Amino acid sequence: MLDIIPAVASSPGGILPNQTRSRFLLVLLLTSLPLLAQREPVLKQIDLPHSYYYREMYLPQLTTGPSSAAWTADSRSLVYSMAGSLWAERLENISAQQLTDGPGYDYQPDCSSDGRWIVYASYQKDAIELWSLDLQTKKARQLTSGGAVNVEPRLSPDGKRLAFVSTLYKGHFHIFVADFSGGELRNVQRLTGETPIITKKLPGRRGRIFRRMANAWCMPLTLDSNGISFG
Repeated sequence: MLDIIPAVASSPGGILPNQTRSRFLLVLLLTSLPLLAQREPVLKQIDLPHSYYYREMYLPQLTTGPSSAAWTADSRSLVYSMAGSLWAERLENISAQQLTDGPGYDYQPDCSSDGRWIVYASYQKDAIELWSLDLQTKKARQLTSGGAVNVEPRLSPDGKRLAFVSTLYKGHFHIFVADFSGGELRNVQRLTGETPIITKKLPGRRGRIFRRMANAWCMPLTLDSNGISFG
């Protein structure tokens, strides 16, 4: 490509002739091919489903406007994700309060029934981990640390258990539950298997319904009076 540079200098006005311009574009294309071949997929720890599905249609996206909204327990405030951070807004106010400003992109908040905790998913270092935010101390704490893709955190009505979707098992999206106390997770268990499951009940007044597609469990769709159901 170096032999093209003198041609540019000697051309009137520094404009390349058509033949030289074609050579330049060909050399540029050939030198860029190795870079394209070495590019790794985003969140490569996901094995199923197809990358277009999880990247464009399921995983949370960075937006300039509000998304992934959740009501607080008193139904007087709305917590949502915007521009990679979490925000809270009271119904009677016209301004919002920023809740998180860490190095990652924060999405999908859910609020505890006692009004103290917010759990959410945070995209950092090529993984999506779950975090908790203590609204009393304003301190955030990381809940998961396996380097998987963890999304859709949902607290139980009593605030003692957390359900979420994760690729921790074989790189497939599965539903997990864990005990939630003091802003920490304990006793993490996988609920879903590699074969279809019709119904699985958990203690409590309400649960959530999930849909399963090719070993990929997507977001909760509605509520159930008996426990967590799958369809």
